[in-house]
Amino acid sequence: MSEKSPAEKNLRHLYEEVRPSTELDDAVIERVRELRRHERETAVARVPVTRRAVLVGAAGCAAVAGLALGLPVILGPDDKSAFGLVIAQAAEGDNAVAVSAGPEGLMPCDGTYGPYIRLSLNLSVTGSGVESVTYRVTDSPVTTIDRPSVHNPVTEYPLVRLYTEAPGDYGDEMPPGEAPETVTIDPTASGDTPCVDVNGNVPYLTVNNRDAFWASDEALQLLKAWLGLESRPWSDTSEYAGQEGETDEEHLERVERLTEEAWAEYEALQPQIQAAREAYLESFRAHAATQESFEEWQRTLYVNSFTCAADALGEARLEATAAFANGNAQTRRYRITLVDGYEQVLSERFDALLALDDDFSQCLEEELPWHDFPTPTEEEIEADPRLSEPIFQIEDVTEA
Repeated sequence: MSEKSPAEKNLRHLYEEVRPSTELDDAVIERVRELRRHERETAVARVPVTRRAVLVGAAGCAAVAGLALGLPVILGPDDKSAFGLVIAQAAEGDNAVAVSAGPEGLMPCDGTYGPYIRLSLNLSVTGSGVESVTYRVTDSPVTTIDRPSVHNPVTEYPLVRLYTEAPGDYGDEMPPGEAPETVTIDPTASGDTPCVDVNGNVPYLTVNNRDAFWASDEALQLLKAWLGLESRPWSDTSEYAGQEGETDEEHLERVERLTEEAWAEYEALQPQIQAAREAYLESFRAHAATQESFEEWQRTLYVNSFTCAADALGEARLEATAAFANGNAQTRRYRITLVDGYEQVLSERFDALLALDDDFSQCLEEELPWHDFPTPTEEEIEADPRLSEPIFQIEDVTEA
């Protein structure tokens, strides 16, 4: 079972800036806590994702890595300040290298798909005397919120960013304003624990592709229209903030008045809300008419979630700075894009995930389109090559 329902996980990304009354906030928070307590008690323990032992130290190790992956070796035996991501070494000559979708590369987490995807950042490093590698994302396109919430005043944030969480923590992602600017890895660390940064947190690369994803499917457009009407009375909560010269009592009275006005507007919108809801449910139920038709719709949404993330991900750059034992440092920049034939790869990966979990009862009960597939274990990945087939490729564009 997922640590959170598809509704909680996916609808939040569309309306993360919306905040209704404090009373409703408190009720929702308490309900979420109740659901999480129940799911923690019943959830099956997850097998942690591990990364391969990284190759650092002697230049001979780098040569072995290059040969094992069929890549040219770029590190010479006397070069003490050169490094490269193993998967990117073939980028010489404008070649891009496919990245495993298993524990050794950019693996989607929790069968992730929808308006927000999360990729494990388990990239091996080669080089002589590399003590740490610091990642950061640059050149990401941004999204703008015209009406920020008083709870989250950020008006602009990147679509592609880094994110970290404690091992085994499958809670909510960091708010945009709190995402780390950099993530530093100790490449000499290895073992049976997940790839972690120097603070012990698991690093991820995340892509918010909600605008493109919601526009990619008619049923999703209808769902967005319905939810937009539901949230309209609270679409601008900036006026709920305290004003200069206002006493606490005056602020409270104003907030109470604004809340009453919002609820009155919500009641007035009920005919439109119900009509939009019925239009969405009619579309959803058409897709859910049979198990086969629902699975095919799910397959389309799964492929679309990666396709819609491709432009933002390809525009951003993953920057890696290696610090060496001799005090030197070197920075490389990488572009991440989808592999050729990615539609077939993703379709086959969906089939593999379906073989692990084809219970869509929660989707059908909630009448919401997302099924939260479990993250495949290492044993499951080894048993089914479709679960490690590369989805993304990486290219060294430092000199571009």
